[in-house]
Amino acid sequence: MNKFLIVFLSFIFTSCSANESLINPIKSELEVITFDVVEKKLHVEKNLPENAEKLLTKWFNDKVKINGFDGQLIFTIIDYSQNIISIIDGKKVEISLNFNLVLTKPTMSQTKFIEGTVSSYGTLSGNFSLNDFDSIIENTQNDLILRLSRDLQSKI
Repeated sequence: MNKFLIVFLSFIFTSCSANESLINPIKSELEVITFDVVEKKLHVEKNLPENAEKLLTKWFNDKVKINGFDGQLIFTIIDYSQNIISIIDGKKVEISLNFNLVLTKPTMSQTKFIEGTVSSYGTLSGNFSLNDFDSIIENTQNDLILRLSRDLQSKI
């Protein structure tokens, strides 16, 4: 009986250890947002983490479309905040983004302003590796861009 218990416990302990990250990346499908202008520009007033900047630029280039004959879209990131907070037996990542959008159509003397703030958070508790924590940060940044896209879609 003791041999069986030792073999059983060894299987349990070896199955509980993993070398790979257990956190799967979030893959979200962003919808295309179309504006009736001829030109679009992205301005970032505050430095972003590399992954967040890459996600934002990819979203802006691939999913923000223009199809007009006149006008300009200027999308500005005003502020980016990323806080890491210690919680009981883990960490919490809180990320927020402030933005504004200016649509101008000079021939019609129209200007439209849209302002907004989006935020997201992710938590990780228990025993985790630095790779797991990096995955949580990246997933939270992905979720932030998804929320930005949805918020902007609802305001136009």
